[in-house]
Amino acid sequence: MSSSFYHLLLSQSTTKLAYSLYTMTIITFLYQETGSATLASAVTIISMVSQLMSSSTVPLMMEKFPLRRILLLSQISQLTMYVLIVVSLLMIPSPLNYFLLLIFLSLISFFNGWSNPSRSALIPEIVLKEKLVSANSILSTTDQTLLLFGWSIGGILIAYFGHGKVILITIALLILSIISLFLLKTNATTIKKKRKSRIETLKEGWIIVFKHPTLRTITKMDIIELFGGGIWIGAVTLVYVQEALGQDEKWWGYINSTYYAGSIIGGILVWRFSKTINKSLIGYIVIGSIGVSILTIIYSFVSTPLVALILVVLMGPLYQVRDIAQSTFIQNTIDKETLGKYLASKATINQAVFSLSVFIIGMLVDLISARFVYLFSGFLLLCSGIYAYQKLFKKQQIEVKHNQNL
Repeated sequence: MSSSFYHLLLSQSTTKLAYSLYTMTIITFLYQETGSATLASAVTIISMVSQLMSSSTVPLMMEKFPLRRILLLSQISQLTMYVLIVVSLLMIPSPLNYFLLLIFLSLISFFNGWSNPSRSALIPEIVLKEKLVSANSILSTTDQTLLLFGWSIGGILIAYFGHGKVILITIALLILSIISLFLLKTNATTIKKKRKSRIETLKEGWIIVFKHPTLRTITKMDIIELFGGGIWIGAVTLVYVQEALGQDEKWWGYINSTYYAGSIIGGILVWRFSKTINKSLIGYIVIGSIGVSILTIIYSFVSTPLVALILVVLMGPLYQVRDIAQSTFIQNTIDKETLGKYLASKATINQAVFSLSVFIIGMLVDLISARFVYLFSGFLLLCSGIYAYQKLFKKQQIEVKHNQNL
């Protein structure tokens, strides 16, 4: 890997950790100050809506600025908001500062929404094609590790240092991220682009999403899977632990931690076998989807807590195989000029569908049971895997045979 890849890794790692610490800080501060669970939960809702709005603006940013500069703008804008949060906490009285915190939260989430599509689109510029699986697995594993670390240590840091000092830690992390981005060098060449209207720019990614024959299949797969994606949010896993496993909140924590641990193990395994996976990306997308679906269906019938933990750990590698193989396949399929716009449009769809999924899954848990939603999600994953096999894998095999006969 090039030094630029490691600068990107450091930058995104510190940003992810800062974002998780800051989110925990705002949630706990609002809850401790007001005692309102509704106000505290508004943090998650505002973040999701802001990132959804942000994704729709990414193509316009990519038309004007290089990817590295978009990441820098994202980090510097977030840093400014963090500084304003500290000022708000120290100098502005309640309840006015609650209102300001939610405004700053929405802006931070908006600017953070530029990061993921830009990062994914930047990877092919700084990593050789044959190293993409390895690079994606390293980034994914690091993301999962920092999510686990951030949510595990965040509460301890808040209890020990207080809300204001934890925000100062996030500011230090973002400064480190910005320095790392300044050191990053890309292989991108400056191309004189034909001036496009805003409508044309916004449509470009959506046209690829819905009209590119292969990527249209990927989009449909994501939509099918994400309609059951809400099964791993905290509220649903808590109900499952209590209803299906007959355990208390302690096992809820075990399930959540094990989920991240399985993803970390999966990322390491994908990195270790990256060359093998790179030879058949579509095959591993299918294996991952069908494998996760089978384990999720089994998980829906389990009553023994230890068996549930084992199944969650086993899901981790399969989730990672599917996601990393899919990311690499997309990066290999689209040219670098339009990759970011496609990823931004795809992220908008994914966030919208996932938000709807959270609502549907929550309703099904209340109306039927937690077991049913895992069975329902497993069935959707199975449909997605079979669809990928029919539309992608079989088509690829036909093309391979045709080329061999030429």
